[in-house]
Amino acid sequence: MGDGEKRKEVSLHEFGWMAESQLAELRNMRVLLEEAWVLARNLAYHRRARLEAVLGRTLDEVNRQIEELRREEGRG
Repeated sequence: MGDGEKRKEVSLHEFGWMAESQLAELRNMRVLLEEAWVLARNLAYHRRARLEAVLGRTLDEVNRQIEELRREEGRG
């Protein structure tokens, strides 16, 4: 195995590890956001509606990033 092949193998391995780490962080973030969303339900209506909208958009973005990482991991 040449140096180029060895470097490629290591970088793919490192990418896989980084992707798994990012995926774990995003999943943890999603859990925390879902908990915040549940807690927000106890706020006054006008405050709750604004907070739920922000949390909803953030959850959508986290879910999008999780799916993107899964797709990239499948290609690696």
